[in-house]
Amino acid sequence: MANEPRTGVWFRVKWIGTICGVSQVPHRLAVVTLLLMFLMPVSARAQDPQVSLGVLAGGTVADQAGEDAFTPHDRFGFIGGVSLALRLSGRWSVQLDGLYVQKGGRENNDNDPGDLDDELSLVYLEFPFLVKFALSAGATRPELFVGPSFAYELSCRYDSFPDGSSDPVSCAEAGIQTRTLDVGVAFGADVEIPLGSGYLVVDGRGIVGLGSFDDSDDDLDYRNRILSLMVGYRFTL
Repeated sequence: MANEPRTGVWFRVKWIGTICGVSQVPHRLAVVTLLLMFLMPVSARAQDPQVSLGVLAGGTVADQAGEDAFTPHDRFGFIGGVSLALRLSGRWSVQLDGLYVQKGGRENNDNDPGDLDDELSLVYLEFPFLVKFALSAGATRPELFVGPSFAYELSCRYDSFPDGSSDPVSCAEAGIQTRTLDVGVAFGADVEIPLGSGYLVVDGRGIVGLGSFDDSDDDLDYRNRILSLMVGYRFTL
């Protein structure tokens, strides 16, 4: 795993760590989420809430941040699951997702074709809790959202030559120790479009790990991060 200049799709969001500082992000995220909850109009919170259930599926572009991370060549994966939303007013809502998410990273040694490539494949069951604000109160609802995300590791595999004589092994067999729980922040936007008795949903989001998922005594710095695009359907219960 090389410590080289970071490039790739994540230059768009690397300012998060730079501005906030990894150690400060959890506290600031908690404060922002609580402020959003308490700043909702009292009349809105007093209205009868509207509960909806949705299904989502799509793809991810993943790599890693951190001093010891793979050089950032994007790894493509799957994301999908269910979503439960509670609309508190015409504009405010909260949402809990349960998602199967593929993360990880690749290190492609493009400058040395004779060298081996490496791939780390991580699979999580992830639970983002989102505070959402609709930009429009009309039937079509574009929304912005942010919130904490808690990921439970389902599997971890390492492959030293994924594009050739592939021989993946478990991370434990490869000597890689990872944390079972990975805490991050999810942020992004979606749009709900009326369709039949429910809504067509298009969701674009990023999820950035707030800390290293390494669990070894070496105290290595690896942080997950993904961009995802999902399409789904939501209906009111």
